[in-house]
Amino acid sequence: MTTDFGKERIDLRKFIHMLFKRLWIIIAATLVGAIIGVLAYMGYSHIKSGNTVYQIRNDYYIYFNYADFDNAPDYYNAFTWDGILRDDPIVDVALEELAGISKEEIIKSVSGEMLGDYRILTVIVRGNAEASVQKISDAYKKALPEFADRIDMLEKIELWTDASIEEYDEYTRESNAAFLGGLIGFLCSVFGVMIILIMDNHIYNEADWRKRYPDIPWLGKAGSEEYRINKDYILGSTDYISFSIDEFNFNAESFEKMRKAKGVVISLSEKTDGELLDKAICTLVKQDVKIVAAGFRDGQVV
Repeated sequence: MTTDFGKERIDLRKFIHMLFKRLWIIIAATLVGAIIGVLAYMGYSHIKSGNTVYQIRNDYYIYFNYADFDNAPDYYNAFTWDGILRDDPIVDVALEELAGISKEEIIKSVSGEMLGDYRILTVIVRGNAEASVQKISDAYKKALPEFADRIDMLEKIELWTDASIEEYDEYTRESNAAFLGGLIGFLCSVFGVMIILIMDNHIYNEADWRKRYPDIPWLGKAGSEEYRINKDYILGSTDYISFSIDEFNFNAESFEKMRKAKGVVISLSEKTDGELLDKAICTLVKQDVKIVAAGFRDGQVV
């Protein structure tokens, strides 16, 4: 009665068509994932950031002693400056200007970077106490020029840009969190929809029906011209019972009535479960009920 449809190759055109019909699920999951990603990141950043962080970014211009040391920039580069700014020669000078602030606090607060030009050193001071950040930054305005006076490779260091204190938030990646959350939602929804489609055992059209039950003629959708013409040609007589799969139950009286008729026309919908369909047809065969044709009920979209 049935073919081994479990071994049938996937109909790619049908698969893509059904995937697009469920495109709204993928879009919704992507949006939900993006929202969850942003909310989770905001919650994480709130917990991690704790108190408000303040920072000052001052740029210093470095004059090298090229006359005696033409390789000075090779030594005083971005990597070495980040460490030098926290070494004793500079920190000790800064401490002289910072009553009530420990050496450890200075070392923890100060960092340095060079963005391209090896003559421009950016000194960054960060901390939770606004007053301390300002004091440390001001102390380095004295400490760096004094450090240059002690080093033969350096002629001098001058303050180039004197920045104001500002609030700093290192957790400003909401867009990245939204993208990642949306991507996870998209991939999970696509994978989920694909699994659902692969496992889908419903009948959607005549091709689906013929793969499963090649010996039972398909009439089409009840009420359509296709259904009428096929029914007149295939069945001819009207002495048939219409049997709804969705209302299937084991009823001896119904089986007896079907056996006495010339046969039954199976009526199903797109919501008819494939396992229920197989069970009903196998039961009808065992009850010696002749199945002459099948089709969708009127009102169902084929």
